[in-house]
Amino acid sequence: MAKPYKQLGRYGTVGLDLVVSILLLGWVGHWLDGRYWGGHDWGMLGGGFLGLVVGTRNLIKTALRMQKDIEADEARDPEGSRWTVDETWLHPRDEQPYRPAKPDDDSRPN
Repeated sequence: MAKPYKQLGRYGTVGLDLVVSILLLGWVGHWLDGRYWGGHDWGMLGGGFLGLVVGTRNLIKTALRMQKDIEADEARDPEGSRWTVDETWLHPRDEQPYRPAKPDDDSRPN
C-alpha cells in the first residue's frame, strides 16, 4: 500500500520543481542585476530562461524515470495493466440506428 504514495511523492512535485527553478534562478539574476549590472533586468531574464531550461530538463528526466517504473511494474505483473470494460455501463445497441423523422411537405411554412 505504501508504493502508490511513494510514487506520488516522487512524481507529484514535478510542476512545483519547474516553477521553483524558474523563480529561484530568476531571483538570482535579479539580485545580480541590482548588485553588479546596474538594474537593467537582463540577468533576471537570463536567470529565468536558465531556470526554464533546468526545470524542463528535470521534467524530462522525471518522465523517463516514470516510464521505466511503469515498464518494470508491467513486467512484474502483465495482467495488472490490462483494461477491462464494465459491460453494465454500455448502452444497449438498438437494431436500427436513430434517424430523425422527415417533415411532410405539407407542414412547411409558406
